Amino acid sequence: MRGVIQSEVLRSLSGLSILAVYFVALLIPAFVLFSDGSRLALAGLDSGAATVRLLEPLAWSGISAAFVGAYGVTREYYYGSIERTLTGVGFGRAFSGKLVAGAAIAIVLSVGIFVIWTAGVSLILAQNGLGLALTQDAWRVYTGGLAGAILGALIGGAVGWITRNYYVTAAIVLVFPMAVEFALLRTAPEVARFSPGMAIAALSVPGYQDRLLEFLPALSVGVAWAAALVAIAWVRGRRRVG
Repeated sequence: MRGVIQSEVLRSLSGLSILAVYFVALLIPAFVLFSDGSRLALAGLDSGAATVRLLEPLAWSGISAAFVGAYGVTREYYYGSIERTLTGVGFGRAFSGKLVAGAAIAIVLSVGIFVIWTAGVSLILAQNGLGLALTQDAWRVYTGGLAGAILGALIGGAVGWITRNYYVTAAIVLVFPMAVEFALLRTAPEVARFSPGMAIAALSVPGYQDRLLEFLPALSVGVAWAAALVAIAWVRGRRRVG
């Protein structure tokens, strides 16, 4: 099994197309930051509060992780190499290997994005006469983001196995959260908070603006989404290869 996971990691990181994955990983928090200009209004805030405000967009890194988790699955369907993989290692090992590899890559990529983002936050703070202050709330954004990366990668991988289509999966894991879930967060937060993207985001910013769930309910909803989709993907995948 270890060999399968290592192979999946190397396969997912090979080729120039991986650059698109890195771009998306930065695009999501940037979208959240600039979609609401008030996040850059730091007047009257101390360094701790300003740091947290600028780090909060990382809470939505789980959306990027979903794309990362799906990539290892949908890429093979796109290039038509999935049958060779299934023949070589079997559905069970391929299914588990891709999910685990996707989660591992999402964690590493998230850490890298956190470092780059934090460096950018430091520059913005300096321009406003403030300094980076990693308070307890700031570290909660990081740790919640890593937990969200794992759940997001599992959800994305499961969606990839269910749809078996690169473009459909991208629409589900990227366009739906950015277009639909964010819209619902503004107009119907009582619905949006139970969606997968917003539940995962709440792990970093629990109770955000009284619109998201608190940490434990958000974790329960996020795990439920991941477990349900993985189960559906497993059953559908077994039927297809069986």
